[in-house]
Amino acid sequence: MTGKNRPERPFSRRVLACTIRPPLDLKLGARASKFRTKLAIDRARLKMFLMSDVAIAFILAVLWQALMALFGAILSPDRSGALDHTMQWDAHWYLNILGERYLVNPLSPAFYPLFPLVVGMLSVITFHSIPYSQLGLLVNTVSLALAIAALLTISREFGVHNFRYATVALFLTAPAAIFTHLFYSEALFVALGFWAYAFALQRRWFFVAITLAFLTATRLPSVLFLGLCGLEYLRAYKWNMRKAINRNLLGLFLLAPAGFLLYGLYLFAVRGNFFAMFSAYKSSRAWAYLSFEPNFFYTIFRSARETGRAVIGKRIFDNDMIVNYAIPLLCLTILLGCSVYLLYTYRGKGVPLGIFGLCSIVFVTVNNTLLAVHRYLLPCLGIYIALALIYADYRRLRVVVVTIALTLLAAQAIIIYMLFVAKDFAG
Repeated sequence: MTGKNRPERPFSRRVLACTIRPPLDLKLGARASKFRTKLAIDRARLKMFLMSDVAIAFILAVLWQALMALFGAILSPDRSGALDHTMQWDAHWYLNILGERYLVNPLSPAFYPLFPLVVGMLSVITFHSIPYSQLGLLVNTVSLALAIAALLTISREFGVHNFRYATVALFLTAPAAIFTHLFYSEALFVALGFWAYAFALQRRWFFVAITLAFLTATRLPSVLFLGLCGLEYLRAYKWNMRKAINRNLLGLFLLAPAGFLLYGLYLFAVRGNFFAMFSAYKSSRAWAYLSFEPNFFYTIFRSARETGRAVIGKRIFDNDMIVNYAIPLLCLTILLGCSVYLLYTYRGKGVPLGIFGLCSIVFVTVNNTLLAVHRYLLPCLGIYIALALIYADYRRLRVVVVTIALTLLAAQAIIIYMLFVAKDFAG
């Protein structure tokens, strides 16, 4: 057959024109394939990030702060501002520091500078257009997220993988957790303290020293974290002092107290007193109830006795009894039990943390009162780690851990009521 009626061969020009795609179509198809591959990789990365400890920590911190802000806005009788409930009691001292920079009030050096310094820097960066209350909430939310992320990291180091979020739940149900929402330094202090210990567990000593340097400019109890990280440093060298004395130790000692030293130098420049942060307590009779009492056993016994008298009706069970006696005693009892568990049952990594807890009990009770002790015990992460370990390892004791958590949450609810509704001192 010839002409137009002849069948075309398989590879004739007309068949090729119909079966072979033009170069432009091939290029567009390749681009689409690359785009789909990249989109799938980006989705996988986003999913991995959203499931990471950092992302979950920030989500939990934002949700928790939003919940506390809602409670404050609803419960507070003075609703002139959405965040006015965060600006009470010690918050006014930090506002005072932001205004006069330790130059006027001799009591202000008792409040360390890092928190107001961070808030002040943010205010300058934003051209003073954002109120201090909002900047403080921003600092506290980021700090709380970092604290939660550090707590999750520490939980992994202790092998609490499946129940690591139990440590976060216990931390957020602590009575003093509400103070991480107020215009206070609690959130910043806890974040730095937790990360210093997390870095110590990971043997990243340079980051330990840097974090402790910032911590010592935040609050006086930073000395407890200095001891905790020092104990973990010794444990890393199997408690061998000869091996422990090296350049890592030298760097730790030189950098760790830098924040406190710089603060002291500033106070010396503006007030002529390097230790004005200590003499501030003697410059007014407002803090006369604070006095050094080495017999901390008697301080605890006296508070327990007064609580017992209130229980049996020989003393009024008022706000003072709840905040200055009952809740502090509850927190001290739980900390003591968790510290003993870490020292004598868990051992190993638990030894430095257990000693840290016992030293914290002494540190917060040698001033002859249990006033605001629950606030100072918030950074005692031995409570959260020990209870999470018990929950993971002992099925029969899980009900005990849950009961403790609910009791702490009830104490937190009482403090929230006192702060937002009664406008009374709560620590």
